[in-house]
Amino acid sequence: MTTITRESLEGLATRVAAAGISSTSHEALEALAQTAEAAGVSHVLVEVLVDPAQPPVVRERAFSLVSCAVSGVVREHHALAA
Repeated sequence: MTTITRESLEGLATRVAAAGISSTSHEALEALAQTAEAAGVSHVLVEVLVDPAQPPVVRERAFSLVSCAVSGVVREHHALAA
């Protein structure tokens, strides 16, 4: 089980911004995806995020939307376990 904190989410966002989603570890994205699904984020959106067959720009847009949704939940509960 991975815990997503505000700090870990910000770190992940910084890595995506600096190097792109294709350079981000699959494990980190899976942890975010599990947390997002537990928070009720759209399953389709989460699938796009973790699907390496999708174009990077589409995955980065999904990352943005998923991160925003998870960020609100993480702020409210301080940490969410995936």
